[in-house]
Amino acid sequence: MTEEEKEIVEGCRKGDPASQKRLYLDYGPMVKGICVRYTADMQEAEDLFHDTFVYILTHFAGFDKISSLGGWLRKITINKAIDHIRKKKLHDVDTLSALDIDIRDTAARINDTLTMEELTGFVNSLPDKYRSVFNLSVIDGVPQDEICRLMGETSTNVRTLLSRARASLRKQIEKYLEKDNIL
Repeated sequence: MTEEEKEIVEGCRKGDPASQKRLYLDYGPMVKGICVRYTADMQEAEDLFHDTFVYILTHFAGFDKISSLGGWLRKITINKAIDHIRKKKLHDVDTLSALDIDIRDTAARINDTLTMEELTGFVNSLPDKYRSVFNLSVIDGVPQDEICRLMGETSTNVRTLLSRARASLRKQIEKYLEKDNIL
């Protein structure tokens, strides 16, 4: 942990507004990015972001000096996002290679055609559980057993959700590319 991170942590533990502002400015974009990935729209992401930041600012006693500040914030944000999804109780749930699309012959055209915003839009259109499992597994690299624990799902259910998320994304992307005669 850097000296700057140590100062931010100690200041936030003491409730120092300047340290809290530094935390917000330095790590807010990362926290907000995670919130956006796990929610269906920007208003919901904003609400989750604010709830998460309030939680972070009130729980610095739980930060241990061994872990990195960014890692700790990331873990809290992902857990808060999963909790948020659980509360909604919906039953449905970065790279093109993660979607298992066979793109050997058309990779260059696909990469030139799809923007990151379009890919993000496809992911955001997934049902909550699908989007959560996909984000945790593919984007955040969380091991499957940890995903099971976080989401309260069996290993079989997590594999099924991830498979269905990938299939749905693959179908959306293929439909989009066929519309533009790219495939």
